[in-house]
Amino acid sequence: MSNPRNGDTKPPCLPRNGLVKIPTQPNASITKGTPAVKNRLCQPSSVPAILSPALAHRSDLPIPSLASPLSLAALAGVSSPPGASLVGLNTSEGSEQPSPERLPGSPSERQLAVDEKILNRLFWYFSACEKCVLAQVCKAWRRVLYQPKFWVGLTPVLHTKELYNILPGGEKEFVSLQGFAVRGFEGFCLVGVSDLDICEFIDNYPLSKKGVKSMSLKRSTITDAGLEVMLEQMQGVVRLELSGCNDFTEAGLWSSLNARITALSVSDCINVADDAIAAISQLLPNLTELNLQAYHVTDTALAYFTAKQGYTTHTLRLNSCWEITNHGVVNMVHSLPNLSVLSLSGCSKVTDDGVELVAENLRKLRSLDLSWCPRITDMALEYIACDLHKLEELVLDRCVRITDTGLSYLSTMSSLRSLYLRWCCQV
Repeated sequence: MSNPRNGDTKPPCLPRNGLVKIPTQPNASITKGTPAVKNRLCQPSSVPAILSPALAHRSDLPIPSLASPLSLAALAGVSSPPGASLVGLNTSEGSEQPSPERLPGSPSERQLAVDEKILNRLFWYFSACEKCVLAQVCKAWRRVLYQPKFWVGLTPVLHTKELYNILPGGEKEFVSLQGFAVRGFEGFCLVGVSDLDICEFIDNYPLSKKGVKSMSLKRSTITDAGLEVMLEQMQGVVRLELSGCNDFTEAGLWSSLNARITALSVSDCINVADDAIAAISQLLPNLTELNLQAYHVTDTALAYFTAKQGYTTHTLRLNSCWEITNHGVVNMVHSLPNLSVLSLSGCSKVTDDGVELVAENLRKLRSLDLSWCPRITDMALEYIACDLHKLEELVLDRCVRITDTGLSYLSTMSSLRSLYLRWCCQV
């Protein structure tokens, strides 16, 4: 058995009701006594800044971090008592930080450590990982940190095995989700769940009926019946994601989709084809965003969208829809003329003529993704430069026929802010 070297940083602890695995902080020691946990929180690809808008422009406030301890008195703008120690995370290697209730010193020091006004300002500066640890320091810190304002924009990710506790007799007991409810999470991602797991989640999460606005199911065995029950019971869901769910069918979409849904994402679901798009177009009149990755959707499906959706839908992502051709692009630009975000990534049958249709008819586009479209040439970039004057982002990854000539056309676009040219071998 090997012994750790002297001076090595202890592995960080996992919070009980937090949801994130804490990365190692070489210069920070975590408060003694932090318990371990099962649940974790997965931050989305675009995690919002922890600093609140109200504090973002305050240049007079110092910015603390785990590697830079800060006196609570300094943050509050008051003087520390003589001899007062720093309250927070100690950076001395090997030192142990007592909880605020047991801090040595005068009563004013201990009061400062649990002053809610100060803590409410201090905790904005920490990441979600760090807040999960800080919530274990004492009840006062947890009470402040468990306010919903500190968790806005974060989505808990729960795998099937994390939803149950195994009792001594071998029976399974659904875990308590009260900690999630206190923090007011409005979105969840469930991985590998079944119809029964979803029903248990609905029964055990206090906010499931009205408070959950976004649901994501990944690599799950949900069936038509489970999908129908979920959307019928969870009346607050307006954003739905189904990824890698191969047990529901198009009939399930017809029976379960509700008009309140405004954003839908369907990817890697083998039973999704043209009839599924017909269900989406007819049952979701208020759709604003559609993300679709389906290998069997054809040009016909893009003609199903209604006039109502043509007015409300501003984001359409068709990723790896291999059967879509220029004829499908014709249907799309006439059905959805108000798009501001369009992705045809992996639609390998779309050519320069299809891009010309997009440029001439979708003048409001601010983001266009043509990555992995091998038939796109410099001519397509000329169409884009001539007509898409509001375009801010253009993705051309793996467009192998683009050359320096095509880029010279783009040099005239004053609105363009982001240009992606990865694996463009002729540039």
